[in-house]
Amino acid sequence: MRLSRFVSWAAIACALWLASAPAWAHHNLAAEYDDKKPVTLKGTVTKFEWNNPHVFFYVDVPEAGAITNWAVEWASPSDLRKVGWTDESLKVGDSVTVEGGLARDGSKQALGKSVAIAGGRKLSEAPTPSHVAAKPSGKPAPRWPDGHPRLGPLPGEKGYWAYPSVASLVETTAGNIRMSSEGLLANLADAGKVAPFQPWAKGLYEYRQRNLLKDDPMVSCLPPGGPRQFETGGGLQLLEQPDRKRIFVLSGGGNRNWRLIYLDGRANPQSEDVSPTYFGYSSGKWDGDALVIDTIGFNERFWFSNGGLPHTENLRLTERISRPDFNTLKYEVTVNDPGAYTRPWTASWNLEWQAGQDIEEYFCQDNPRDAEHMAGK
Repeated sequence: MRLSRFVSWAAIACALWLASAPAWAHHNLAAEYDDKKPVTLKGTVTKFEWNNPHVFFYVDVPEAGAITNWAVEWASPSDLRKVGWTDESLKVGDSVTVEGGLARDGSKQALGKSVAIAGGRKLSEAPTPSHVAAKPSGKPAPRWPDGHPRLGPLPGEKGYWAYPSVASLVETTAGNIRMSSEGLLANLADAGKVAPFQPWAKGLYEYRQRNLLKDDPMVSCLPPGGPRQFETGGGLQLLEQPDRKRIFVLSGGGNRNWRLIYLDGRANPQSEDVSPTYFGYSSGKWDGDALVIDTIGFNERFWFSNGGLPHTENLRLTERISRPDFNTLKYEVTVNDPGAYTRPWTASWNLEWQAGQDIEEYFCQDNPRDAEHMAGK
């Protein structure tokens, strides 16, 4: 009964346990901050931390005759650079006015929206990935000698893929469903449109949404398996090794996670003795300019999409990856999981090439700064 409803409800129990576990460096901002409770902080910068995945600075704010030190959280360094930030944007002693959203737990923390610095400078939060406009490109996709598109950088160049055009897996026929960059629905009534859920799966998805995604396994440094590799904010790199007939998918949104896709014609393992994993077992082949990948053998310990869509160990993915021009990676996936959905369904989106840049290095367990703030330290 590995793939039975019993296992699926066991996933709910696991989710409830995760909700009570201490949060690590990844966390869902919507669960921690309330943008409907704005706050204005006027004071003096005491510390500026240019860390990945979140930048922090601290402000001494005069309040009721005393000085209170506030922590203000921002996006990642790579995102903030795009709107003019550097690691020297703020200095200890700067007088600032910060606009942001309050922490839900009532602690002296805020999610920054803008900061005005004495002297006239102003810095703003980076736009969310789903709000970044794709850059037009007249350049064709680079190709290997055999004619296949290169999915990674050219020799001697740098770059990676980031800024997915959607926030979460949504069936292509569902129409426009509003949600945050973390996959949190603007209207919970839209849940049934996202995918052809079985009743238990829809119930679990709605529970995770109502809980503001607090149970996300990435909070505990677990990998972004499945299509979620192509959704996380840290981006990804595709490292091709034609001589060895394999491709590595390197995730910048996880703890140096990597996935291996074999192109040597081998069949995926079918034995019941195979241990399910976070990334499954992937075998790919080229179909014209598209890389087609068949993946099976997933465990249930991760969320395979932003927003908390459920899956079971029945999950099978058919992915198509192509590079229609230099700046665009097209990702399409067909989800076949009879344990959670009533029929196969398809979603797709694009990612944008970040030329001349490297993925920011990040070790989840070694950067507990977010956890300290979430614990009120």
